[in-house]
Amino acid sequence: MESYEVEVEEIERLFEDGDLDALKQLLPPLLEKKVPAAIRINASFFDADTPEEVCDQIYVEGMFEAAELNDQKARYQVGVFYDYGEYGIPQDKSKASEIFKELAEEGDPHCMWIHACELLWGRGSYPQSIEKGLEFLESAIEKGSAEACITKARLYKEQEFGFSTDEREVLRLRKLAQEYDDTTFDPYA
Repeated sequence: MESYEVEVEEIERLFEDGDLDALKQLLPPLLEKKVPAAIRINASFFDADTPEEVCDQIYVEGMFEAAELNDQKARYQVGVFYDYGEYGIPQDKSKASEIFKELAEEGDPHCMWIHACELLWGRGSYPQSIEKGLEFLESAIEKGSAEACITKARLYKEQEFGFSTDEREVLRLRKLAQEYDDTTFDPYA
């Protein structure tokens, strides 16, 4: 365990709790050591009087720097920048797809779901592969992706890719999605 991992857990918790005063005290030594999570978090909050353009620039630069240092959350955010063409980053669906695939292969449940959908419907940068798509979808469900649960429920409901209607399985998947994340949109509710 790296010497700063406990501190990273603490700054992640403080960030989630919105305790910016405590963060401002803990971040400087971690930023000095170029700790990726600290760079990402530092780029994610600002003083109230900071102009929006400056906030955006700090946010994007921080995410790219943390991503280059292999912070998974920052890498995902960089993928989103490319996917949507946000913050002045030119839209590059192929680059976004590549990032999401890498994160999926590393076990990120949300990216597993994204990559599964790209493979299932052939809408990403990789050739359609129902078999691989279903494998990623199942792995995403096992790792806690509520979106993957709803997607698999859809396969049963819409009888896609050889799935037969199975209302009990749809109900089970919908319930599991709610357990994983009760904010996930459920079109079958």
